[in-house]
Amino acid sequence: MVLFHSKLSDSSSSLTSAGTAILGGAQVSLTLLEKAMDGTNIPFVKGVAGAALEVIKIAKAIQSNREECDSLVERSTSLLVVILGSLAGKIEDAIPDHVKRGVERLTTTFYEVLAQLSIIDKRARSWRAVVYYIDNGEKLKGCWTKLHWAMEEFQVTSKVDSCLKDLERHEELRKGQERIMESQQELHQELQRGRNEVRDGFSAMQEAIKAQNSSNLSSSVLSGVMPPDPRIFGRHEYVDKAVKLLFSAPSAKIAILGPGGMGKTSVALKVIHDSLVVERFGDNRCWVPCEQATSVPLFVELVAKSLNLPPSSASDRLAEIIAFLKSSKVLIILLFDNFETPWDIEGQQSNVADVLTAIASIPSVSFIITMRGNQPPSSNTIDWTEPRLPSLTQLDLGAAEEAFLRISPSAKGDQGLTTLLEKLDCMPLAITLMAKLSEAGETVSDLLEQWKSERTRLLDQSGGDRRNSIEVSIKLSLDSRSVKGNSDAIGLLSVLAMLPAGAALVRLPDMCPSIPGWRAALRVLRGASLVYDSADKSRIQVLSPIQSYILLHHPLGQEPLKELRHSYYKLVPTDKTTPEHPEFKEVAKELAQEEINMETILINALHDHNEDRGAAIGASLYYSEYLFYQQPRTEIIAEAIQVARAIHSPDLPYCLYYHAGILNRQGSSDVAESLFQEAKDEFIRIGDPGFAAQCSGFLGTLLRDKGQYSEARAVLEEAREVLLALGDISGAAQRLLNIAQTLYAQGDYKSSFSSSEQARSEFIGVDNRVGSLRCQMASGAALGALEDYKAAESTLEEARLGFIDVGDLFHVAWCLTYLGLTFKESVDYTLAMAKYEESAAIFGQIGYQNWVEQSQVAIDELRRLLASK
Repeated sequence: MVLFHSKLSDSSSSLTSAGTAILGGAQVSLTLLEKAMDGTNIPFVKGVAGAALEVIKIAKAIQSNREECDSLVERSTSLLVVILGSLAGKIEDAIPDHVKRGVERLTTTFYEVLAQLSIIDKRARSWRAVVYYIDNGEKLKGCWTKLHWAMEEFQVTSKVDSCLKDLERHEELRKGQERIMESQQELHQELQRGRNEVRDGFSAMQEAIKAQNSSNLSSSVLSGVMPPDPRIFGRHEYVDKAVKLLFSAPSAKIAILGPGGMGKTSVALKVIHDSLVVERFGDNRCWVPCEQATSVPLFVELVAKSLNLPPSSASDRLAEIIAFLKSSKVLIILLFDNFETPWDIEGQQSNVADVLTAIASIPSVSFIITMRGNQPPSSNTIDWTEPRLPSLTQLDLGAAEEAFLRISPSAKGDQGLTTLLEKLDCMPLAITLMAKLSEAGETVSDLLEQWKSERTRLLDQSGGDRRNSIEVSIKLSLDSRSVKGNSDAIGLLSVLAMLPAGAALVRLPDMCPSIPGWRAALRVLRGASLVYDSADKSRIQVLSPIQSYILLHHPLGQEPLKELRHSYYKLVPTDKTTPEHPEFKEVAKELAQEEINMETILINALHDHNEDRGAAIGASLYYSEYLFYQQPRTEIIAEAIQVARAIHSPDLPYCLYYHAGILNRQGSSDVAESLFQEAKDEFIRIGDPGFAAQCSGFLGTLLRDKGQYSEARAVLEEAREVLLALGDISGAAQRLLNIAQTLYAQGDYKSSFSSSEQARSEFIGVDNRVGSLRCQMASGAALGALEDYKAAESTLEEARLGFIDVGDLFHVAWCLTYLGLTFKESVDYTLAMAKYEESAAIFGQIGYQNWVEQSQVAIDELRRLLASK
């Protein structure tokens, strides 16, 4: 980027026409650079330009690590532009000796980079390219750093002749940087010893760099050269809103907020490179990389550097900046990127606020900040432009896939890609890092398997760099001053991380009674963008990568974990998980919102040897009973059976009973029969004749379904007698209803109707509404078979409405099935088909695919009948 400040040496004021063309282009072609090089007759200039062009050519040709290669091309091009622009039109004798020496050092640096690129290019073309991918990436970053410091040094050498002492200090730092990079390269030659060892070493080097930087303030500040216009996905509408905000006020103040890893910097750069913004601010668009601002003086110096102010020994650097900005005759825009770094300096927030407020007071200055969190800084002293931008959230699935495929196009069409992106919660940084692994040769299925075991550790591709590590990015948020200052924040986040579907706000007090300050802790977590609210504001949610990191590094303690589990166990009260109970609909409504969390909690508890696993088995039983009537799934009860067998739980027969019941409804009758028989034997062994008789009832219905009607009736009648003797009228009535259904299957519709009505009377006598509705449905089916279609229709419709009222969708679908059969028998094929289609939809909704298929068979037959009419 060409900065607007004009205190440059005379050597940069007269450019050849080729040089002017180079500086004016955003994307510089090799042809144009070669023409510019041909325009000079100075040998050492031709030498450095030739070396630079070779670096650019090889970096463009390397087949892997394209993001790092593109950055290197951009840095090399920028440096070559600076060289040619600074020396354009000069004759050799007029160039100072120290500038010549600077060009010679640049040439040496380019050749050092060229040697590294030759090695990387050979590796990238070899069959072991995947093995070298991460090491190549680190070497390319090392090359970029060398050229970055080379540009910094050359600009000082060629533009500020009076600062030779500063130059010497800069040269020392550059040599120190080179020594560190050489150490880094030696470290990476030991890559086979393990990724983690390499990362630890690199982290140590990063600390060394920081320590060296802090010892020399004026030399440690990175250049304020604006990064290039990034490619973004799914954020264009957001960028348009931000651009409009910039034009809505003479001096706009905009904050782009959100969690780490959401792409705030990319969005801000896209805004500042927008054509309208470029047209308005021209070259007066300045980038302030606040990530380096670990002290207030360093933050102020970063601002000065971004404005291209010369070095100064003045005691009040901020006053110089303010005076310069006030004297400017042009509009200026500053981008304070990663502003949370200076904002969170211990004990210095008010001083940082004073700097930002002073800059905000200047009418000709607009600025954008990017910052972790959901609130902009200094809201009491800065008038942020309204309406404020919403915090950035995860990408939609389409944009996430586009971003992934941009880096790893070979994954296109992979069936597992959607699942992988959903596991990452479509978080931009996580997508980028995962896509790089895919580009390096990992398949999507391999990445899914690795994510199960490694989680966020899989997405650590650089020691200590937030841009290449999800873990580093998340840790920065956790280490923020606000989070560290609240003793309950991490504890509450650990609770929320246990709940993949988020936590209902109204239930938080019950989930974490040992965190009385949860409201204040929640405000802190919201402010740090570590959690976010659902669209209807009723739930608090945690992004999947953050959730995985917390579970790995901050697992919930045993006591708060026990509190959380028991708050979920209470959601399945023992007497309200069947439609017979009047409060079933309310219980089912609440459980429907918590199914994902409930199953996570139960699986975790069943496998925790420190937990009271008997309580976990009991909760699994009642939850499975609820599922039996809603959306039958066997995963939880199957896990409970394994644990019950292992610990010799007295609840084992009940687990077998519920598992068999669900399997029976799902059409797995053979397995269900075996489990019912095992459960019956266990109930007899422990002395529970009532449940043993219930098992007999189910075994009787399975005999009926096999066409063994006499045997079925005998088993059902025996079970009924046992239940009557025990005083279980509802259980006995259910067995009579099973007998009625057996008579219906035999074709004895009159006896079936009679038995159904008797069973219905018994259910009504004990105030069992659901049981009486089932009998009413059976009576309606019998009436239809007896060709009393009007009575059948009204009876079945009344039963259907009753089942809707109590929330029993399974039997709603069966009423529709019998209505379809009734209309078919009465030759009303169109209405019959409509009823079957309705029943198929409900069966599908509640997970009964076997009955969906049966409904579809009837629908196909009705279509044929309609076609033949």
